[in-house]
Amino acid sequence: MGVSPISPLRICLVLLMSAHAASWAAPVESVEEVYRYGMKLFEEEEYDGALFELNKAMGMLKHKYSHPLRSEVEKQIRLTKGKIVVSRYSRKNKTEEVKQNNGLKPIKDEGRDFLIQQVFGKVIARKIWENRDSLTANSFLGTGRTVTVLPNAGIELEEANSRFFSLRCVQAGSFTLSSPSSFELHSGSYAISSQTAALPLKVQSTFADLTISSGQPFACMAGVTTNGGMKIICLLGKIELSLAGKSETLVPGELVFALPDGFSRKMNVELSTLIVTANLLTDFPRPAVFHSKLKQQAMLQALRTKKKFRTVVGDVKGRENFELKILQEDSP
Repeated sequence: MGVSPISPLRICLVLLMSAHAASWAAPVESVEEVYRYGMKLFEEEEYDGALFELNKAMGMLKHKYSHPLRSEVEKQIRLTKGKIVVSRYSRKNKTEEVKQNNGLKPIKDEGRDFLIQQVFGKVIARKIWENRDSLTANSFLGTGRTVTVLPNAGIELEEANSRFFSLRCVQAGSFTLSSPSSFELHSGSYAISSQTAALPLKVQSTFADLTISSGQPFACMAGVTTNGGMKIICLLGKIELSLAGKSETLVPGELVFALPDGFSRKMNVELSTLIVTANLLTDFPRPAVFHSKLKQQAMLQALRTKKKFRTVVGDVKGRENFELKILQEDSP
């Protein structure tokens, strides 16, 4: 008696049922397991993999603001990003050291285009001139330098010739001083200010070429987001933003995300909360030159606002979605 052939339809049904059964049998990871695996990779110095797992854990905690692991995951993500910055530049430096002729100019020939006003921790400078592994206050940087701020460090510098703008960076971050009126932000958070009416200032991130201008002294904060755009918060003055043929105006307390194709919707943030929570404003030995005016602006904003929502705006999740963290009020 012959064996009847198996039809292709039956084979497909068997395969689909097997795959369906396997999917039900696959174990579901808990946030604790994902976090532990991420920390294991962190300890093994596999920082890229660790960041992937920690971000996955953060995604699992997206709406679980009271979860006991949430703050720890956020902390470890920040630390891992810092380690990634350090490891990448360490690898780059080792590569440069083995070159017989790296083409770098001597430090004595470096330009005096940017004055370092204050610095703490370890901040290094690369490109064009010989490497500088320990920047100090009251020294100068030339146009074209790439500056890397390591974890637990910070730098404040000013365009030296016309005092066009001041720039602060703290914790893990990296930026390039492209010209006296432009710079490129690779990672990290920044405070940008000008004590005079500012000509257009060009600020570039991976996927956003932004122009900031103002007819009066101003201050703002800028942070590089995970999608290669920027988060901009106006602190003082009135700033005009231009990006991809589109424009946006911000006044103190307003925030917008600069995305590759334009701007997100605007939202308001509480300036008094920023003053006490932002490392850019609290970590330096000396306060920013605009600090007293910022406190006055925060007081005016508080008087205008009847309801106060103490929140910190995190990363961008799309044109209309942002991470918001509610700050707990201190117990009496």
